[in-house]
Formats: sequence, structure tokens, C-alpha cells
Amino acid sequence: MADDSAHLTDAITSYDGIFKGIHDQEVRNDFHNVRNLLSSGKWDAGKNLLLEALNKSSAQPLDKKCLTLIMSEFRRYEKNKIPPGTQTANVISWEHVVDRHLERMNEPTCDLPQSVFFLYVGISGLSKLRRLVGRKILSDKWIAGKIPELHCSLVTADMVLGLFCDERITENEVQVNYYPLNNSEKLRLFADIMEGDSSNVEIICPFPLLRESTRKELCSPAKGWRVDDSYDAMLSCGEERIRQYTIQFLDSVTMTAGRLYDPACSTGVFLSTLKKAFPESHTIGQDLSQQMADFSKQRVDEVYYGNAMFPKIQTGTADVCFVRFLNSEVVTSAEAEVLLAALLPTVREKGFIVTFGHTPVLLSSSNFRRLPNFSLIQSVGVSTDKAGIFQYYIIQRDV
Repeated sequence: MADDSAHLTDAITSYDGIFKGIHDQEVRNDFHNVRNLLSSGKWDAGKNLLLEALNKSSAQPLDKKCLTLIMSEFRRYEKNKIPPGTQTANVISWEHVVDRHLERMNEPTCDLPQSVFFLYVGISGLSKLRRLVGRKILSDKWIAGKIPELHCSLVTADMVLGLFCDERITENEVQVNYYPLNNSEKLRLFADIMEGDSSNVEIICPFPLLRESTRKELCSPAKGWRVDDSYDAMLSCGEERIRQYTIQFLDSVTMTAGRLYDPACSTGVFLSTLKKAFPESHTIGQDLSQQMADFSKQRVDEVYYGNAMFPKIQTGTADVCFVRFLNSEVVTSAEAEVLLAALLPTVREKGFIVTFGHTPVLLSSSNFRRLPNFSLIQSVGVSTDKAGIFQYYIIQRDV
């Protein structure tokens, strides 16, 4: 059974966005048991208990709304998860795909619009990219009881819906029309990405989550988050695949003894993992939260407290700057561009800025391509376990 720390923490006091929890104590206990059942592989029992909890939540409108959304995510997972043993198509006939009847996805702007994504893929023999549309489903790590967020950074074949046709944004929802792919075609698409050149692939999450009361983007508290041991463990689990891929990247560019800077270092787990892999590296962390900065001192070589808008390291002294916070529910889209600009001077000539996150990145390749004196190297990473892909932008400062 999974560690209960993924279910219970006093650090999360708001359950907006992808952090889903319950306020009523009795219903919260039921939801905790739902998660325990799921992490033990008892899907049907967990779903039935969730239905019971939903029926109990009538007196608490916020809890009822939350559980209703989670139940809809259960059903989406059951509908879209590709069954084991499904055969992979030999090829995808795009001409046949566009002859199919159009389908539509509707996503309320105050539910999980940040989980709608466009997948741009270069097709062999064509000069232009194909745009596919997808919607994330329950994360394997949420089901395993390791993280509190319903969705994570990983995009898999199960999440692809089909070939994009058009989109419309109304007052209340995002609407996307698409030509559906079947499961065999989805597997073929991802097999080509995994086995081929992923440099012409990009995941864009264009629709930010809005607060229902204000219609403004949801973001983190002004002074950052509080952290406890349980929350620390959750943050660590959520980035496992990204950390593994980062080690692989640093090794590929022989950056084993570099100065590695993280201007939003959180609890320091990310940098400490790199330090263990590359003992000769020097890790430098900074965080908006004094508590986070203090927490990370036990793991990072050099730690500063302060806003990433004002980097504490000298200009041009970092070999790699890891930008892990220009993400949905952390900052706003407008802030993301400003913060990126503030961090560009931190890296030396031929140094790298790497942007990713556990929640969707609020920027796209066009933001990085517009930067003077930097070249875009890639936009996605392929997980080392070949489970899927995730946003992973690498830019390099020119000489």
C-alpha cells in the first residue's frame, strides 16, 4: 500500500486546481480510504466508496463539486485508458482520419482546462507539423497514492483524442473539435515519438485555470507554500521521471561538474538528486519561501532566500539554470514571461536554461524562439521508462 503521506498533509490548505481534498471530516476520511483502495489495486471498490462519499457530501457544496469532478475523472480514465494487449497500427492514414465524423471536447474554464493540450508532431515527408488535441487522465502516481494532484506532467497515448480541427472559447468553457484516432493509431503515434526524433515534438497547454469567483488565473500564495515532511515527500514523487531525464541530459552534455542553479528550489530534492548523480557539481538554490529555503539547506550546497525576479547569483556564472516554476497554478501567464527574462542573464556563454514543471508550463517554443542570443534545442523529454513524454524546454546561450 502507498505511503499515507500522499493523502494527508497540513501544508495544503486550499483545494482549488489539481490539489483535490475534502473539508468535511467524515467525507474526507472516506476519500482517504478511496485513495488507499486505489493504491492497493482495488479500483472498483474505490470507485464504489467514492460514490458513497459523493452521496454524503450534499450538505457541503464545495465537497460535492470536488467529488463530482473526481468521479468524472474516474469515468474519463475508464473510457480513455488503452486496454493492455491492444495492437499498434502499422501506419496512420491521415487521409482516412479526416474523413471521420467530428467529435467535440468541452472543458469548463474553472475545472481542469490546464489539462487540455495540443501535441505538435512532425510527420515524415511533410514540412509542417500536425496538431493533435488531448486531455490528461488520472496520473498513475495519483492512483498509486504518491501525489495529491489528479494529473501530472506525463502525457501518454491514452490521453490523445485526435487530429485538431478547430477551437472556441466561450464565457464558461473551452471547446475543441477533432477527428478521433482509434487506440491502435494512438499507440502508433507514440511509438513513432519514442523511437524517432522527438526534436520536432511539442506539448502546449494553452488554457489556464481560472478562479470561478474572479475569472483570474490561479497561482501560488505571495510568500510561497508552507511545507511539512508529507508535502516534501509528495513533491519528490511528482518529479521522479523528470529528475531521471535531467540526469540523462546533463550526462549527454558532459555537465557533470557544472554550477547548477535552481531559482525556485522548493525543498531541494531536485538539486540534491543531481548532486548525488554528479558529486563534482555545485548546486545553488533560491526560493521565495523562507521556510522552503531553510528546508533545502540540508540538501543543497548554497541556498538563498528571495524572489526569482532577483537572482542571487552573479550574472553569467551558472552552467545550467533550471526553471521549474513557470507553471499553471504557480504563477500567471503574464508573470511567466517576465520571470524568464529575469533569469536569462544567469547562465554563461553556451550555458543552458531548462524549463519544465509538474504542472503545465505556461510558455511555448515561440516564447523561447523569440529570445535574442539563445537557441532552442528541444521542447519535450521522453521518460526513461518509456511511459510517455513531458514538456522539457532546453535553450542554450549563443557565444
